[in-house]
Amino acid sequence: MEKYKLIVILGPTAVGKTAFSLYLAKKLNTEIISGDSMLVYKDFNIGAAKPSREELNEVKHHLIDILPPNANYNVMDFCAAAKKIIADLNNNGKIPILAGGTGLYVKSLIEGYEFSEDKQKSRESYFLKTGELTYNAFVIGLRRERAALYERINRRVDLMIEEGLFEEVRNLLKTVDINSQAMNGIGYKEAALYLNDKISKEEAIENIKKNTRHFAKRQFTWYKKMPYINWYDIDKFDENELFEKIYCDVSKFEVKNERISNS
Repeated sequence: MEKYKLIVILGPTAVGKTAFSLYLAKKLNTEIISGDSMLVYKDFNIGAAKPSREELNEVKHHLIDILPPNANYNVMDFCAAAKKIIADLNNNGKIPILAGGTGLYVKSLIEGYEFSEDKQKSRESYFLKTGELTYNAFVIGLRRERAALYERINRRVDLMIEEGLFEEVRNLLKTVDINSQAMNGIGYKEAALYLNDKISKEEAIENIKKNTRHFAKRQFTWYKKMPYINWYDIDKFDENELFEKIYCDVSKFEVKNERISNS
């Protein structure tokens, strides 16, 4: 049976996945599937670094704003939903772009993890059994020098504060359980502590930055287990040059694998 085709764009938080995903999606006339565990929640916008309304309108996105704030969501939910979307898009002549920051979600999907019904623990994956991914996939990894990435993380957190992160969390806490899964996300849990007078505003901001940097480190731990990633060092290219290089490489992948029409 022929495998469905898929383009994956992954990388640590704040590396710049959104811009590259939008660029490729428009060039290929296709749609984006979010692989981020926080973007599924409605009203969690600033702290989740959700694409802007304008960006969401530029290209059709899937698995964003699909759940109420108090809902639970796990890797099994993600894989079930993503598999259906990938199949539907392929059957309509499009190669979907999976843009992800949650390593477990992306790895589980493309390596074909099997889950027990009552636990999220995986049995042996299709990838481990066969050495192949479950999709005919071109996996793009974006990375920056650590100092440059950490600088971007710190700037993004400062921008989130300017855009109203604390106000967003204050409004969410009127209806959202502080112990809910979504409120445990980075940016939200620290802001909630500040708003409940547990820590100072300065401590909250510094903790968001520190925890985001630690999250980026954990993401790279996942990526080290994914030898099929094609890495691109953003620092070594002009942005437009890198856009074109990635598009060229993706085009070669499409041709090699009997290109799906993007007309």
